[in-house]
Amino acid sequence: MKFYDAHIHFFPQSTSDDIRRIFAFLEGIGLAGFDALVFTEYPHEIATVLKMIPGGYHKQINRKTLNKRTNPFVLLDQSSNLKIIQYLDTRFIENDIEQKIKAYHDIGVKGLKLLYVPEEDEVYKIAGMQEAFGRTVKQSERITSILIESAASYGMTVLFHVDLRKYGEFAAQMLATYPRTNFNIAHFGFSRKAVADLLDKYPNCYTDISSLRPFMNEDGNSYLNFIKQYQNRILFGSDAMIDRPLEVHNNMQFIIDFLHDQRLAEKIFCSNYLVFHEET
Repeated sequence: MKFYDAHIHFFPQSTSDDIRRIFAFLEGIGLAGFDALVFTEYPHEIATVLKMIPGGYHKQINRKTLNKRTNPFVLLDQSSNLKIIQYLDTRFIENDIEQKIKAYHDIGVKGLKLLYVPEEDEVYKIAGMQEAFGRTVKQSERITSILIESAASYGMTVLFHVDLRKYGEFAAQMLATYPRTNFNIAHFGFSRKAVADLLDKYPNCYTDISSLRPFMNEDGNSYLNFIKQYQNRILFGSDAMIDRPLEVHNNMQFIIDFLHDQRLAEKIFCSNYLVFHEET
């Protein structure tokens, strides 16, 4: 089955040859395209970097790994078959926002990835913006609003990692303010109830199924009913690192088996993605 992945972190530690092999593997399992979440800048202090990265990845991130990282935009050109939509991961961008968004838009970036964690996230073990940058919640709102406004002005879509249980009002404000911008609220916004409210109210709101496998295993019927109810607004996302292509395959296979419905799977894996990116 042809499918699309709305949530792949493109932080390669690989060579061009490695990436070509990874892309060939992904094509072989049916991947037609994906949203590639790309870092372009980091704070100098590695301690600040780690405060904005989930604790599970800390062992892989140090100054050496950051310095050896190959230009991601060059590596994204290693496949002529995959439809790759470049997303700018903005978690470390604070200054010259309008100019930076324009510059990246001009080289082909079509989406914005927002990791909106104003305060500590104990589940993901992210220290948050307050600890990393010394911001208040209001300051993080202001900077995030500028990022979204800049993206909207260039017709970019937005992948929004936000805990709706804490910051649902701010997310709703962004959806209402930019009705022509499609938002993907990642991970069901950490609350099916809260994201359902946004899906009901805002036609530009979508959500992805990434990193929900443990919860779906625990409460399968509730999640399946939710997916069926909002089947036109849910995207498949693996939340995989590009150097771990098996994670894409394993998450894809899990969702196929979980849904056990070819028509429903076609929406989650393909047609919703194309609608979200306005390619149908």
